[in-house]
Formats: sequence, structure tokens, C-alpha cells
Amino acid sequence: MIAGMASAFSAIQAGARMLSIGAHNIANAQTEGFKRTRAIPVESSAGAGVTVTLQKDERPGHQLLFSQDALRLREGSNVDLGEEIISNLQTVNLLEANIASVRIQDQV
Repeated sequence: MIAGMASAFSAIQAGARMLSIGAHNIANAQTEGFKRTRAIPVESSAGAGVTVTLQKDERPGHQLLFSQDALRLREGSNVDLGEEIISNLQTVNLLEANIASVRIQDQV
């Protein structure tokens, strides 16, 4: 039972980190040249929990046209708001499931 609680707490911490990264991406969606960071949950090497690996998404952003610079193109961010919102909703579901697991284990 202790291992189950530790695993659930680990997943809750990972979920909080993933939400933080998603919020950072959304906050910078309109920042010129910003590159999205992906938060990837990975089973820990000991098999007792979850860690989060960060990966920079190097895909180019959409092109922006600025008339101030003699109609020069600049690169915008590569953040897809729809993708970020869906990812955050999935993370919220992960958090809710692990919180429910902790509650059940506590009642047992």
C-alpha cells in the first residue's frame, strides 16, 4: 500500500510540473521566436513513480510579416494553443485519477 501511495504522489508531482510547462507555453504563444517545451512523463528507473523529461520542440514557428522592417518576415512561436489545451486537460485527468487513488488508499 505504501508503494501505491508513493507512486500516486509521484504522478501528482509530475502532473503539476506538466501543467506548469503547459502554462509557460501558453503564456509565450505570442512571443516572437519562442520554442515550445514538451513535458514527457517517464517511468522512473526504479519503477516506483514518474519523472518528467523536458524536450525543446525545434520545429519552426509560423512566419510573421512586419511592415516596420520594410516588409521583412520574422519567425513567430511554434506553440499550437489547441494542442496545449488538450495536453493540459489530459494532465488534469491524470491528476484527478491519482488524487482519487490517494483518497481510496487512505480510506483503506
